[in-house]
Amino acid sequence: MGNLKGSTFEKQTKNALNRLDARGTKRHLTQSNKTHSNALYDKRAMYLRDFAKFAEKKGLEGKLNTHFTESNLNEFLNERLNNLSPKTALDYVTGFNSMLRGLEQTRVTIPSKARTILKEYTSDYRNEFNQVKNDYETGRAIEYTNSFISNLQEIRESSSVIAELQLETGLRASEALEVARNFNDYYNPSNNSLEGIIGKGGQEYYPKEISNELAYKLSNLERVPSYITYYNDIKELGHKTHDLRITYARETYNSLKEQGYNHREALKLTSQELNHHREAITLYYLARA
Repeated sequence: MGNLKGSTFEKQTKNALNRLDARGTKRHLTQSNKTHSNALYDKRAMYLRDFAKFAEKKGLEGKLNTHFTESNLNEFLNERLNNLSPKTALDYVTGFNSMLRGLEQTRVTIPSKARTILKEYTSDYRNEFNQVKNDYETGRAIEYTNSFISNLQEIRESSSVIAELQLETGLRASEALEVARNFNDYYNPSNNSLEGIIGKGGQEYYPKEISNELAYKLSNLERVPSYITYYNDIKELGHKTHDLRITYARETYNSLKEQGYNHREALKLTSQELNHHREAITLYYLARA
């Protein structure tokens, strides 16, 4: 087994695609996970480009295949699949997993837990998709947030601070962790707001006002948990990190309706707060709350 060839991620991506390329040969009755069609070639080029961009953003260097680690894949998939429907997310993770199997078949070394992680995501999204086929999965929002934060404090104080940040601002878990790691870069003490937060697609959030209490906790946070640590702490309480964002969506929408906004106005303003490009995504959140 070995690594992809090339001095840059771009060259390694091309090498991976060349290794996998089996267009013109039939897959029938074989165990091959190589690329047997133009459509699959395009999808795998997308997967590799997506992960290469993620690796570059994290400042990773060396061989792309060595970065398919448990922690990197968790962070990458959480970001990449965040606003996708369960069916689209399921297609993505199953396709990505098949690609890694194909690379292994071409003698490229893949970290041992990579495909285990992808199988777990596949199972989660398949279950979610099966539920959504009949109806939206409901009950994702956290009903008693104060109790939730108190219980999370008992598990890990730092995770409870990140959770408070998500609940007050609606940030994605990865975005909240970024703010916590670089709090002084985002916090404007003159108006108690977080500013300059860049979300998915490079779109900047509106300034997010936070409480003095939360600002104090963030400024005195000695150690920010890793994404996987935070994810597991939330999971221990029976939730996913994205459930906090769904909770924020519900609370924001309901608050706006109570203030007299109609449905369309409340939906538009909630979408803006969530940094969503499409209001349909916010509707999907609200249906799952």
